[in-house]
Amino acid sequence: MSALTAKRNADQAEQMARALRKQADAVQAQADQYEAKAQTLDSQANKAQVNSDAAHLRLNLSNAFQEAGTQLSNSIQNAEVKPSTYSQQAASAAVSVSSDKPAVGTNIDTVA
Repeated sequence: MSALTAKRNADQAEQMARALRKQADAVQAQADQYEAKAQTLDSQANKAQVNSDAAHLRLNLSNAFQEAGTQLSNSIQNAEVKPSTYSQQAASAAVSVSSDKPAVGTNIDTVA
């Protein structure tokens, strides 16, 4: 009888071992699914970070252009024209026209 009991105990142990292997396989499959989801989420997070960084750079560039435009506008508005900065030669330069000969087109010749 003890041999029969031992055989029965061995069969039950083998069945339990198979059931535990089946559960372990199911848990491993679920873990693999979670790992795949985690990788997908990590990839999406990386893409979101890249997009965020790009948007931040565009915003910084936009702000830089806006600041440059403001500075340029302020420089133009605050600019003063000082006559002393121009040379007297350039300011008084004039084209002299000789009065010895009449300018072309001053007299109209009429033919009778």
